[in-house]
Amino acid sequence: MSTNIDRIAELAKEDPKRQFHSIAHLITGELFETFRGLRKDASAGIDGVTYEQYEVNAEENIRQLHQRLKEGKYRAQPLRLVYVPKEDGKQRPISIPVLEDKIVQKAAVDLLNAIYEQDFLDCSYGFRPGRVQHQALDEVGRVLCIRPMGWVLEIDIRSYFDSIVRSALVEMIEKRVTDGSVLRLIGSGSGSESSKTADYS
Repeated sequence: MSTNIDRIAELAKEDPKRQFHSIAHLITGELFETFRGLRKDASAGIDGVTYEQYEVNAEENIRQLHQRLKEGKYRAQPLRLVYVPKEDGKQRPISIPVLEDKIVQKAAVDLLNAIYEQDFLDCSYGFRPGRVQHQALDEVGRVLCIRPMGWVLEIDIRSYFDSIVRSALVEMIEKRVTDGSVLRLIGSGSGSESSKTADYS
């Protein structure tokens, strides 16, 4: 994580009500580093571009990606849908973005994580960086050993990511992030983007 992202995390932790108005430039500032952090053997998206192919002219590719973001011309590409077998014999659909979308998504996620990680309770483990399900199970075991418990509730939400209420998610994001460029990038802005220039410089 860069010094700038670390600073955002510090500010978010210092003030739980702080709003971030101008942070889009931090996304583009991390693009090359983010690219280097991607899995080199990951499947390609619908354009067929692999990490190895993109790497041949990485600096120029990243420069052009940055320019499209800055000019508001960046558009996420359609996903490539593949199916992988599940343990119960059924098929799980997996959507694979193109490599450039992976770069932008990861850079945006790292920035948002820096802010929202400060808001999570310590007992929260799901899909958080640096935390895995085994740690959650260890914590459950620890709590069961030190506190009297009458019952344990286990819930499995079917197709959770398909049923997320996006409007509620957007409202949560906007409580902390008010940078219009970032909101438009993650699809929570309104109006046409074609005439808007993002502040990624």
